[in-house]
Amino acid sequence: MTRIILTRHGETLWNLEGRVQGAKDSPLTERGIHQARVLGQRLKSEGISTIISSDLSRAIATAQEIRKILELPEVLISSELREISFGEWEGQAWRELRQTDPERFVLWDQGPHQVKIPGGESMSSVTERSWNFLLSLPVKYPGQTLCLVTHGMTLQLLIKKALGLSLEDWTNVPWQYNTAVNILDLSNDGKVNPILIADHRHLEIVKN
Repeated sequence: MTRIILTRHGETLWNLEGRVQGAKDSPLTERGIHQARVLGQRLKSEGISTIISSDLSRAIATAQEIRKILELPEVLISSELREISFGEWEGQAWRELRQTDPERFVLWDQGPHQVKIPGGESMSSVTERSWNFLLSLPVKYPGQTLCLVTHGMTLQLLIKKALGLSLEDWTNVPWQYNTAVNILDLSNDGKVNPILIADHRHLEIVKN
């Protein structure tokens, strides 16, 4: 059995500004750096042997803060963990997109999977690439505990899959706050046992 601890990167400048990130990037805020450090302290007792991060800099910066606290030698990088591409929306403010494209956002609010993001990636393809990567880990790291640093939408899609929820189900999947903790136990035959989902108690000590 391999234990996977999945988390989202710390708060970024574009999170703070309400901008669409996707495959584009923005730096961690001071709060985001602090969130990552608090998360690292929380994870010290988990016996993590390896940290794997998305190849986007906000995830890598979060993973590096965790790595320092856990005193691990390196962060491994995987593009399979990167955020969904939001295409033409990236860099734009969510509130402005809602005003300029209200019809699309009626669908988005009913279920984001229904929306074809202009120039963007489909949620089904993101689920497939990230889930296949997850299922490969018990073979590569048998019996180990891994920390994976990824992104909000990718993380929600992974957790849906782990819980046996459909792509269309947005009611029963919890919001993933920055640095929320999710713990899954994976066996070599693909069985997944969710242990903890979207827990962010450690953020209570991060000042607003």
